[in-house]
Amino acid sequence: MKIYNITDTDRFFRVLSDCRGDVEIIGKDGSAIPFNKDDNARIIEEMSSDITIHEMELHFSDPKDCIKMIVYLGNFKAA
Repeated sequence: MKIYNITDTDRFFRVLSDCRGDVEIIGKDGSAIPFNKDDNARIIEEMSSDITIHEMELHFSDPKDCIKMIVYLGNFKAA
């Protein structure tokens, strides 16, 4: 799944952290980087809330997590 223009990164990463299955962030070179809830939570806390994610590709091992992300993206109100 590719996502674009996420401005509420705090909420976005909370949704990712709530996923039950494995989540991989796909790099531009096609490499899969596992989203580790514990390690990434520390990094996310250090990030500024002013960051916009312009494009990101995600792979979900649990289809229910993909649905959860679609629901989040569908309810997202653009600023």
